[in-house]
Formats: sequence, C-alpha cells, structure tokens
Amino acid sequence: MARVIAAAIDYYAVHDYDAVGHEVDGGAAEEPVPAVFEGLSVPVRTAASLLGLTPWTVAHLIERGELRSERGGQYRYVTLTSIFSYRRLAR
Repeated sequence: MARVIAAAIDYYAVHDYDAVGHEVDGGAAEEPVPAVFEGLSVPVRTAASLLGLTPWTVAHLIERGELRSERGGQYRYVTLTSIFSYRRLAR
C-alpha cells in the first residue's frame, strides 16, 4: 500500500496540482487535494519513508504542528493531506 501512496504523491507532485492553489469566494486559497485521499492516514513509519525522513523527525514535525496526525490506540497515524501539504511546502 505504501508504494501505491508514494506513486500517487509523486504523480500529484509532478503534475503540480497544488503549486498555485485556487481562490474561493472568501479569497482564501483552496487546497485541491484529490477527494480519494481525504480521511486516509498512514503510520508514522510509512509517512517517514514517503517523505524521506526518519520516524523520529516525523514525530517532531507532528509535535510542532507541521503534520497532522490521529491517534489509533497507542499508535499515531499521519493524514495524507498533511503529507501532501508538507511536500508542497518543502519544495
């Protein structure tokens, strides 16, 4: 599953869907993340491999609020939309 997610992230990065952003009526920039990724999350270790970081670094990014996460029992999951956003800002 991680390979599929990585391929999707690379596809949207190459096609640069989020580089400009679209304005909505209020003037705020809309984040055009594909609807298929809404509500999906991956474990911290998978997020780290997708971003090319260590799990420890991803944990610190979550603590600083740069990545959004959800708790599932004792585990933490990073949302795919926050991975898209972080990759867009890190370019």
